[in-house]
Amino acid sequence: MVATGVGAQTMPHPGCLPAHFEQRLENRPGTPSLPAEIFLDRDRAVIKRRVAGVPVTVVVPAQGFDGVMVRIVPGAVPGEIVAALILKHPDSALSITLAETEKSDDLAVLWSRWAQVFNLPMLVCDLGGKVKPIEAYSAVPASKPAPRRKLRLLTGRRPRFLNRRLPGRQEPSATVHANEREIIART
Repeated sequence: MVATGVGAQTMPHPGCLPAHFEQRLENRPGTPSLPAEIFLDRDRAVIKRRVAGVPVTVVVPAQGFDGVMVRIVPGAVPGEIVAALILKHPDSALSITLAETEKSDDLAVLWSRWAQVFNLPMLVCDLGGKVKPIEAYSAVPASKPAPRRKLRLLTGRRPRFLNRRLPGRQEPSATVHANEREIIART
């Protein structure tokens, strides 16, 4: 899947990974954006671009990103907004725009799906530029899962299917009279 910019119609979709597309990334805030070739997978993002004429390839693991962020800015027309879904990296030059639209309803569905795909928290960028996490909708689990059952050898307990059966009972043994003479009645 190849796109030719942030506003292109063929942006990556969370259900269609790995994805390969082109995008213009900022070098630093206030500098012109440079074209970059991006390969996006569930585990990593590979960014290929030219810096000062030298080809550079940067591989960023998925857990190296801060989260999936929504940034809403006023549009060109009064009353219109533009919402962007961004895979946020601590270095803004490595942040990747996943979607950009005027319809915020479509973006809300994609936001949670991208967060689940990368197992990253959902973030919101307010108008002041401050980034805050959305805890209630985060794709990161609240706590660690319960530990799995240990092996029987480690626990010292009976297997589960044997717990349904009752253990055997020992029958009382026959009485033995030692050193006694047996009396047999004969006729």
